[in-house]
This record gives sequence, structure tokens and C-alpha cells, in this order.
Amino acid sequence: MKKKALAILLIFSAACMLVSSVFAADNATPETWQVSVGKETAASSLDSMFPKVIFIHEGDKVVFTNGAVATPHTVTFLAGQSPLTSQDPTYAIPSAPSGGSWDGKSLLNSGIVAPKQSYEVTFTASGAYSYYCVLHPMMTGTVVVLPKGQTIPTKVEQAAAAKAQESDLLLQESMLKGSHEAQYAVNKDGSLTYKVDLGSQNSTFSHNRMSPETVIVSEGDSISWTNLSPYEPHWVTFNKPADLNMLTEKGEFNPKLMPPAGDKEFNGTGFTNSGILMNTQSYNLKFTKAGTYTYECYLHSGSMMKATVIVVPKGAIKLVVNGKAVDNSAGAQWKNGDLNVGVVSFTKALGGKFVFDKKANKYTITVNGKSAATAGYTLKGTAYVSAENIVRGLGGTYTWNGATQSLTVTVGAPTTAPAPAASMDHMH
Repeated sequence: MKKKALAILLIFSAACMLVSSVFAADNATPETWQVSVGKETAASSLDSMFPKVIFIHEGDKVVFTNGAVATPHTVTFLAGQSPLTSQDPTYAIPSAPSGGSWDGKSLLNSGIVAPKQSYEVTFTASGAYSYYCVLHPMMTGTVVVLPKGQTIPTKVEQAAAAKAQESDLLLQESMLKGSHEAQYAVNKDGSLTYKVDLGSQNSTFSHNRMSPETVIVSEGDSISWTNLSPYEPHWVTFNKPADLNMLTEKGEFNPKLMPPAGDKEFNGTGFTNSGILMNTQSYNLKFTKAGTYTYECYLHSGSMMKATVIVVPKGAIKLVVNGKAVDNSAGAQWKNGDLNVGVVSFTKALGGKFVFDKKANKYTITVNGKSAATAGYTLKGTAYVSAENIVRGLGGTYTWNGATQSLTVTVGAPTTAPAPAASMDHMH
């Protein structure tokens, strides 16, 4: 019995020595770690390092990969040197090739790292090394290098920290989703100037959206776009030529897109560009011809930073349904003090369906299982119904704004739906 117990003890001891030697070998073998330099969602550029702080051992390699879709970044360790800025022509050029070693004693700059490309560094000396993106100075991170043998968080633990960091930013970003109704100011000639926000005020991510994304204006009205991002540049560009790219082959902004282009009035034709807009800078454009026009910030077109301006004839009625401007091409008209809308376009905007009882001359519109019926009439091939009767029958709300000549309705949407267009005391 004693011999059997001794044999088991010897086997256990040998196993422990084997496991110990395996871990010692793993600890001595250099590891490769991954850092995402920014990330990009369908709506936002998350301008941070993931993880923001990474722990490694001397001799380990870190692969810094640009996680954006269209935004360039840099990985820049100053090591006590004066900060590089985007005005310094050397910022775009690597101070050392990717894949080299670094002891933390001199400036190390990746130069421009294009989306999905990487810059690799092997760290040879212990220390805590902070770094940043020259193009986005609030975008910072730290590499903590410890001597071999010291305990550091595992790759799983550090990946979990990066994921938690990303989830927190996405939660903040989600609070910005949804388009508010455009504010406006009344001009001296009676026309209106609508306000559209470019991006958002946040130091850790850029919400790359126009807000609101669709605006209805009348011929003669204007829009004023203001960049609200603290550091991200934006553009407002209509009809960009297909061969005019935002970035050059060197990853620098195309000088042809930097200055404004086109007139101060827009009739739907011709290349029209705001030029680069930095924080709080604005761009105004007057619309003179009815039509539907799309535009975008081409720097963030990968983030789908695109929007629409619907221009209606002067005096025509505008339609806003559940916080979104609708192309009311069929028009709307007053009849006996009641505002009537095209049943087809109105039902589509509500996300519902309708049936017509020819014998009773009644239209029944159903939205989310709830129905409302009302009489209608046909004029020049378009069927019309009372907007108020339908909206109230569906339990929604109905607001008329005489200044903007717009009808705003909410049906089956959350109670937090955007409010109707509001007048502004001043424009930025």
C-alpha cells in the first residue's frame, strides 16, 4: 500500500514539474499582442485604442491595426519629444519601418496607417509608454512593459477589457441615434434657414451622422450645417465627380477638396462643396430648384455619413412622419379647412397598408394592427384622404406649423419621438 502511495506521489511530482516547465517555456517565449487603433460602426468612428491600456513583457510584439473603415490614424510615441501635429509634414512619414524594435528612448511614429493596415513594434525595455494619434489628439493609449516573469493579465482578460470599453462607447453612441426635427430661423425676406448638425460633441467617439438626415425645405430656403465634433473634420458635398477622391495615395487629404466649390445657391447641378469644416465652423447653402438631392461627408462615407435635402415648390406643404421628412411628391392640399394627403405616399410613410371600399368610397389604413377609415376623393389621378382623420383614428398626434408650412404626425412611434420643427432665436 505504501509502495502504491509512493508511486502515485512520484507521478504527481513529475507531472507538476512538467507543467511548471511548460509554463516557464511559455513565459520565456515572446508573445504577439493585438491593439485596434480605433473602430468603426455603421454610424460612428470610435476614436480610442482597444484596449486603451495593454500589458506585455519585454520582448513581446504589439500589432497596432487601424480598425476604421475610411479614417486614417497614426501610432505615435513621443518619448519626451515635442508633440507632432497634422501641420508638421513629417507626421505622415514613419520614423522607423514597421516590424522593428523600440527601447522607449526616442520618438517612434508609424506615419499614416490606412484602414485595415497595421504597424508592428517589439518593445525591449520595461516602462509605461503613452501614445496617441496625431490626427485625433484625444485618441490615446498606453503600453505597459514589464520584465519577463512578472504576472500580467491574460490575453483573454485584456480582450474582455477592450470589449467592455467598446460596449461602453457604443452605449453612449446609441443615445445619439435618431434624427431630431430641424430647427429654423426666419430670414428678413421671409425665407427660412434650417440647421443641420455634423457629427457630435464627444471626445471619445465621433457620431458620423447628419442630424437630421433628411430635411424638407422650400425653394428659396437655406440650410446651415455646423460641425459639432471637437476634432473630426467634416465636409458637405453635392455632386462630387467620380474621379475625385478624398485621400491621396499618400493618405493625405486631397487639396482639391479642401476649399469650397460652387456657388452660394444650389439648383441641383454642378459640383458644390463646403470645403473642410472643423469644430464650430458652418456652411450655408440656398436651394433654388425643387428636387431631391443627396449629399455626404466623403471622409466618412464608409460610415454612411450621407443625407438628403428635399426641396419643394414655394408654398407647397411639407410632410414629416414619425420624426422623418417624407418626399410628399403627390402633394397635399387644403379642402374645406381640412388638410388632405395622398393616400398612397402617406400610408407608405406610416409603414402601413390600405384598402379601398369603392361602394362606400372609404379608405381603411392599418398600421401595426390598428385601423382607421375615412372618406376620400380623387383629383388628377391621385387619391386623397384627411390626414387628421387618419392620424386621430390611429391614436396618433397631428401638428401643423404655419411658418414652415409643414404637417408633423406621429403614429405608432415611441412617446419620445422628435418634436415638430422649432424656431431658433439665432443661428450658429
